[in-house]
Amino acid sequence: MMNDREKKIHDKADAIRSDAHLAKQQFDHHKHDFDQLPYDNTDTYESDLADLRHELKLMLSLLSESKFDEIVHIIANPSKLMGLNLLIGFVRGIGFCLAILIIVLIILTSLSDVLFVR
Repeated sequence: MMNDREKKIHDKADAIRSDAHLAKQQFDHHKHDFDQLPYDNTDTYESDLADLRHELKLMLSLLSESKFDEIVHIIANPSKLMGLNLLIGFVRGIGFCLAILIIVLIILTSLSDVLFVR
């Protein structure tokens, strides 16, 4: 059962690179082959498994800190992405106008001393 976010991401297959999509299909096709591999209970297997678990925990912590799922969610929703870009552009425009206004007021204030001294 997929939640709403996963369903939206799944529906946007064009947002995912085709190579990743093909790799997922190949993995799903050969998944049963992994179950047939012999279970070797040696020390190297256990140490490799412990190393793998450590690396997976590290990767999961990096992904959670980078907020990768939120980025994918925003990219998968184009209307939200356009709205966010519009809002950011509007705020930048207001900041630019305020900066120009402050510069003009400083110039006019400094020139007003020179012009009205007569």
